[in-house]
Amino acid sequence: MPAVTLIRLALPLVAGAACAWWIDRSTAARGLLPPGFADATWGDLRRLAAIVLLALVLWVGVFAAAGQIGLPSPEIDFENLSPVLLFQTHAILMATLASWLVLGYWNCGYRPSEVIQSQLGLRTPTGTSVPKETGLGILAGLILWVGVLAAVFIAALAVGLIGGFENLPTEAPEMVLWMGSLPLLLRLMVSLSAGVVEELFFRGFLMPRVGFWASNVLFVLAHASYQQSFQLFGVALLSVAFSMLVRWRGNIWPAIAAHFLFDAIQLLIIVPTAASAAGT
Repeated sequence: MPAVTLIRLALPLVAGAACAWWIDRSTAARGLLPPGFADATWGDLRRLAAIVLLALVLWVGVFAAAGQIGLPSPEIDFENLSPVLLFQTHAILMATLASWLVLGYWNCGYRPSEVIQSQLGLRTPTGTSVPKETGLGILAGLILWVGVLAAVFIAALAVGLIGGFENLPTEAPEMVLWMGSLPLLLRLMVSLSAGVVEELFFRGFLMPRVGFWASNVLFVLAHASYQQSFQLFGVALLSVAFSMLVRWRGNIWPAIAAHFLFDAIQLLIIVPTAASAAGT
């Protein structure tokens, strides 16, 4: 196996391990380490297991995609590709969050509902409610959809005027087009899964522990498999906007609703319309 290939395979794993170690140290510095990690008997082992879990999920869900940047896209048999794979990474993220919380809070005198709400940003501040925050998120999602698409269009126009429009991408990635061809209910489920799971992990879990900008960088890296600069530009804008929503409202419900709505509009309307117009 060529040395370059080995490096490309090893770097995401090393990056995941280093990032997990850094998240643990940052969590400790912010006074957010769970009480289970201070347990006299098993605390160190529980903490180490949590770091290993984070390293694995960051390797698979974040840095593996970034490691493919610049490489030719792998050939995928979309006709035989199972839609279940769309939920695979989200399932891994949820399993990691659940395991981390169990390692940190099990047998420490906390109710599971308290832990989940307080540690993942699901607790709404006094004077508001989940329906109110979700409604605000839907409104924000509509505004973001218009704003982000306009920003991407302006950026593409500027690049085209400077470097030539023939250098701009003319079609969406095959994976996106395939997702847009799935049954409507499945597309809706994918949008809901992305809105809930990604916001829980990146905004609910990571942002309080590593900060605003670091969590956004990790979110963008997790979507690096798109390998189209304008799509990643849009992802970065959305990520910052979702994070600002969380910071403003003090919970992740508006970001979940906005994220879901944006993805739903794309998968239910925009992508199928574009694919139909292109004759695919």
